[in-house]
Amino acid sequence: MSETPKPRDVVATAVQNLVVSRLGRGFIPLVVMFIVGVVQGFTDSGSGGLILSVGSVASAAAMLAYGLRISERTFARPHRAWMSWAMWGSLVPPLFAVYVLGWRGLRVLASGGGAADVGVGIGFAVMGTWAMRSWTKVVEVERLARVMTMDLEGRA
Repeated sequence: MSETPKPRDVVATAVQNLVVSRLGRGFIPLVVMFIVGVVQGFTDSGSGGLILSVGSVASAAAMLAYGLRISERTFARPHRAWMSWAMWGSLVPPLFAVYVLGWRGLRVLASGGGAADVGVGIGFAVMGTWAMRSWTKVVEVERLARVMTMDLEGRA
């Protein structure tokens, strides 16, 4: 005879699946920016490639830690020291996305170069927007998890 799962476990599993889905989609622009950063690091003399490659890895790590924090809290696991670091690290993905969108994308478009510069500017603007949108989806899952688990302790 199978045991009926507890409501918290059902909700936590659903939240965990949502977090994994959102993180998977969010890593796509970060991987693209990492590859562009590595290529720029070898071809350009500036620090733009280094910022792109390190920023994308830092953003991916911060998003992963934050997603794990959401999952751990939804399963009602005890608070650990790394969870505080993950909370502070959650500032990295939006800051990096704003850098890519604004500095690498919109600034290049506003400076008015040739067709290649316009294409690069649009590409960075799209990648920055995609990264920011992916990050906001992860934050939305955290809010959803909080609301869904708010009163589960009182139920059996």
